[in-house]
Amino acid sequence: CINDSDTFISLLTDEFGYDIADIRQLRDDHPQRMPTRKNMIAAMKWLVSGARAGDHLFLHYSGHGTQVDDTDGDEMDGKDEALVPVDFQKGGMISDDELRRILVQDLPKDCRLTVILDCCHSGTAMDLPYKVVATPDGGLDVKKKPNHKLPRPAAGEVVMLSGCQDDQTSADAGKGLAGNTGAAGAMTTAFKVAIKKKPSASYHDILENMRTFLKAQRFTQVPQLSTEHFLKLSECFMPEAQKRAAAQPVHAPAAPTRAPMRKALSIGINYYCLPKDKGQLSGCINDSDTMIGILQDTFNYNSHEICRLRDDRNNMMPTKANILAALRWLTQGATAGDELFFHFSGHGGQVEDKDGDEEGGKDSTLIPCDFMQSGMITDDDLYELVVEPLPAGVRMWVMMDCCHSGTALDLPYKVDIGADGKSMKLARAHIRRGGPPESKAEVVMISGCKDSQTSADVQAGGNQKAAGAMTTAFRNCVNRTITCEDLLLKMRDYLKRHKYEQVPQMSSEQYVQLDAPFVSYAAVPKKSREITFSTPWAPTTSHPTPPTPAPQVFSMSTPPASPMLHAAAPPAMHGPPSPMLHAAAPPMVHPLPSPMMHGQVGHPQSPMMHQAPPMHMGGQYYYQAPGMNAYQQPVQQTQGMHDPARIAQLQAQIAELKRASSPMRSTSPYGW
Repeated sequence: CINDSDTFISLLTDEFGYDIADIRQLRDDHPQRMPTRKNMIAAMKWLVSGARAGDHLFLHYSGHGTQVDDTDGDEMDGKDEALVPVDFQKGGMISDDELRRILVQDLPKDCRLTVILDCCHSGTAMDLPYKVVATPDGGLDVKKKPNHKLPRPAAGEVVMLSGCQDDQTSADAGKGLAGNTGAAGAMTTAFKVAIKKKPSASYHDILENMRTFLKAQRFTQVPQLSTEHFLKLSECFMPEAQKRAAAQPVHAPAAPTRAPMRKALSIGINYYCLPKDKGQLSGCINDSDTMIGILQDTFNYNSHEICRLRDDRNNMMPTKANILAALRWLTQGATAGDELFFHFSGHGGQVEDKDGDEEGGKDSTLIPCDFMQSGMITDDDLYELVVEPLPAGVRMWVMMDCCHSGTALDLPYKVDIGADGKSMKLARAHIRRGGPPESKAEVVMISGCKDSQTSADVQAGGNQKAAGAMTTAFRNCVNRTITCEDLLLKMRDYLKRHKYEQVPQMSSEQYVQLDAPFVSYAAVPKKSREITFSTPWAPTTSHPTPPTPAPQVFSMSTPPASPMLHAAAPPAMHGPPSPMLHAAAPPMVHPLPSPMMHGQVGHPQSPMMHQAPPMHMGGQYYYQAPGMNAYQQPVQQTQGMHDPARIAQLQAQIAELKRASSPMRSTSPYGW
């Protein structure tokens, strides 16, 4: 665990430009930096003290994690997660409720706190609302705590990466794995490999690459991301990398020469060209009327901004040629700031995929009213016409109430609702599209069903008009403030309560920011953060310590002493439409380590754990001989390390370095 702490300090300084003077470390092989409960809490309070917008705070912990009984009823499994200080038997542990109260609750808006926990039972160790886990197929499972379990929301941005889920243990990795020069935590090693491979890796990439690495090494633990607010998961994990990428010269889009513009297109096709029992529908034109009402009442569109096609009007016929022309009108001349809306209600179909860009071997299609003469419109056609021309800064909403519409725009990201009706799975589609790169516009689509499903009609009855089930669900759930996540979940719940099997889908050109309002959707990248200084803090100690520059990072390690808690994991063996197209249709607490009190010389050690390092005390280094319970044999004399004159000399050197604005790489045993 102490090696893990050193690894993170190296990563922060080597990969992200942190000055060693900005980093504080607690470690229990040093009497002046003991990670007692008192020192850990004091250090965490110091870390967030005086935090303000633009700050980036960083906390790393490697050591024991455990679970205790939940006393306030905020946990789904009835257990609070806890960190284990070296003096836990005397001082107690630090629960997730305490961690949230100290670190999260009062964090100001636009202040970022990054937390890395390499310990057992750490999945929800900060009680953050959102939980993200990489799935074996490359997707992400995203879950949000139920509303009655949510803590009081905090304004700051908090991101935590933990070594495992709450019901798992976090393993040790032996010397030699991934270039480790000593024993290390498996999670820390996986993070090091992922971040060195690509320092600007996204949240998704970090989580996916860590899971891939751990699985390849036969570790069963699954790393987990938790957040206070939903993140744009395609952004850089480390803000410093985001800032560095933003500093690279880019070709900025041309400034718009006109005011932002709004356009909407709504298409409703009942297929009056077909017999009533051979594919004619009854509710699609009504859907178009409904959607135009929503556009005007909820999205604040004006009537002159809306174009419509419907097959009960000779001058609005939704032929293939007219649909393609209307789509060109919709996107033609779009510039940053424009807002576009496309709605289709009618038949959807599938045809053989001829260019190999579909995993299922089928292209989704929209079916015009003259499909028998002119053919259908494939998802490839739609992407090329609707999405590809859009520049950065354009927002588009798409609503597809038709069969086989889950991927009707071939968008690269999709959101699936879990079987429990509450969780979400975010997946990156493996679209093998040639030609130009994806659009930089924000395009969000809600479709009526999965590619393999049909989308149902609601038949007329009583005072109710015929309509599409998906459009009806959207009308009953949408409002100006509802988030993307809540809208999709409420639509699914509405359809399920009314006995419809279809599952609405959400897909997007960029990662969907699920906690953003759907009606005013805009996923804005996080601001770059500047490094700032805070009030200095020093651990409680009986030894005098020189004054230090104010650090921005806090790392602490309490090496595990029990082979069952943080031990290395053993290898695990381990065509034309038919009438059916739109028809109705017990937690375990592991043994804890032996106590290590503040100032105590003893260093209990399990045979399976890290070899105890030499302890520096009083100008001498001590080591623990086999069979001995304390450091008691001097192996080397180091002169001047605690000599007052030497300390004064170091202080003078530090002051001189600060005056010269030079990066400081002190060799002081205090680790500044």
